Amino acid sequence: MKRNLYLSVQEKEAALSRFLEAFPHIHPEKERIAVVQSLGRITAEAVYARYSSPSYNSCAMDGIAVISAHTKGASENNPLRLTYEKDYLDVDTGDMIMPPYDAVIMAEDLIETEDGEGYTIIAPTHPFAHVRAIGEDIVAKEMVLPTYHRIRAIDISVLISAGITEIEVIKKPVVGIIPTGDEMIEYTEPLEDGKIIETNSWMFENLVTENDGIGRRYPILRDDLDLIKQKLSEAVRECDMVIINAGSSAGRDDYTIHAIQELGEVYTHGVAIKPGKPVILSKIQNKPVIGLPGYPVSSYLTFTEFVIPVMNMYCRPGGFVKQQKQVTAKLSKTLMSGLKYEEYVRVKLGIVENELVASPLERGAGASMSLVRADGFCVIPQDKEGIPAHENIQVKLVKDMEQIRKTLVLIGSHDLILDVINDLMMEEGRDTCLSSTHVGSMAGLIALQKKEAHLAPSHLLDEKDGSYNAAITREMFPNEKMVIIKGVRRRQGFIVKKGNPLNIRNIRDITPEVRYINRQRGAGTRVLFDYLMKKEGISRKDISGYEYEAATHMSVAVAVQKDNADVGMGIYSCAKALNLDFIEVGFEEYDFVTYEKYLELPAVQEFIHVLKGEAFKNRLNMLGGYGCEECGHICFL
Repeated sequence: MKRNLYLSVQEKEAALSRFLEAFPHIHPEKERIAVVQSLGRITAEAVYARYSSPSYNSCAMDGIAVISAHTKGASENNPLRLTYEKDYLDVDTGDMIMPPYDAVIMAEDLIETEDGEGYTIIAPTHPFAHVRAIGEDIVAKEMVLPTYHRIRAIDISVLISAGITEIEVIKKPVVGIIPTGDEMIEYTEPLEDGKIIETNSWMFENLVTENDGIGRRYPILRDDLDLIKQKLSEAVRECDMVIINAGSSAGRDDYTIHAIQELGEVYTHGVAIKPGKPVILSKIQNKPVIGLPGYPVSSYLTFTEFVIPVMNMYCRPGGFVKQQKQVTAKLSKTLMSGLKYEEYVRVKLGIVENELVASPLERGAGASMSLVRADGFCVIPQDKEGIPAHENIQVKLVKDMEQIRKTLVLIGSHDLILDVINDLMMEEGRDTCLSSTHVGSMAGLIALQKKEAHLAPSHLLDEKDGSYNAAITREMFPNEKMVIIKGVRRRQGFIVKKGNPLNIRNIRDITPEVRYINRQRGAGTRVLFDYLMKKEGISRKDISGYEYEAATHMSVAVAVQKDNADVGMGIYSCAKALNLDFIEVGFEEYDFVTYEKYLELPAVQEFIHVLKGEAFKNRLNMLGGYGCEECGHICFL
């Protein structure tokens, strides 16, 4: 089949508005369910009490029920004796208070008479003292819950008290989810080369649940036009709306658009957003059908931008959309963008010196881990070529601001130990979590200069004396009081395939025939590699792949494992993790540079506490390739 050609790509807001207008018949519907099963549901109408609560005058304390008028005149100078059944009755909490009794005196305010046949009181009481009057909590016929209220656990208790056993709630829309693709397999199947574990549909199903719907996932369909048409027709009959995933782009085997065109009407094929362009907005049998792109980040973003607004038409009056909370933050580095699309960029957030800082994460449409790490999204408008560093931007939050306030911001070199430290902080129930952005040692120190990070992980070699980090810190911060929080000594070297088939022993063995993978500019590992080349008189032109860059040590190891490269420089722990061979070059010092004044921050103190702890040392031993003799030690510069 020929490649699909996108229909005219539309702006997001115009495409969405036109699509929603195509379904004027969609509105919230009601269903009646048992109150005890209503947690999390949304009320379809106001709920009114059938009973008062309490439904009788009820004793609020253990003690005695009395006739309040009979207690007048009681005082310390004039104790008043009360006689059983004439003046009082014994009662417990919850007992009914019947006339002529109209008040309760607590047991601890009673003095038992010497003959044991009554009580003496030294203070009067008043009508309804320690008595829960009828309707004190709930009055019959009053409103208990308003319309469109999300029912909580405490609400269920109150509803039951008010005599409500069943309740009208908004009916959840059933959303059909159809994953497609010859290369896709279920997560229960073994992974083979050329196959991809299908995950988007499970994300969609849970996003549907989060947004008050019921997800109905269908089995993976292979790329076959007739099969896709058959399953689409089935799903449209069984569901209120349908999502079909993948096959919406311009590939030769992308059949989604053809299937939909044969079954219904297409409003939009292609929206001017990045990532997420290959969106299909359509209608089959008067029901919404949305084709979402296959890349995880694209599918997540397009779900939030197009599926949720349609679901809201089923779940909320007028399709009311709850707006994402937005905050203003300073961008830590320049973001470039084309003029063709509105671009969504994932960011990490943290507060440094009372200013909210946003650090961009990986931008690829397939970088699903960036969604896990992201605190929010900033949007580059379609008419802008980018946003300069240090400019204020608007960020749509996906995490709670309270959590972001407790974030310790690290920008600089990558190491597996950063995830270990963050995990230990969570494990120990500490308030602080880490936000680590991997840009290389030099870029991290620049971020620290600009007050965009609390700590800069670094392992920059001084070629003059072979020391690490101190010289460059003094040079870059000449007028500041700086410290180095000692981290780990780690084994640095060449990562090669198991068995070292090319017999690489040192940098001289990386001949032009050997495929090398480098680290990004400013990374300490690249500085070390450049130093070794200079020492041996090797030109970068002699290194095949010198310009092929990876952002982390683990990315280098994966490239070697998957035969995208023959060798790369990295740390032992990453080679060990992927069962690769390792040729040691030597130990280097991976430390954390910061301002002396930041040592007073509670988050930094917690960070140092973890570095010094036995749990951290035990984790290092499991990873392998680390020395921790000075972990947490402070070096004042």
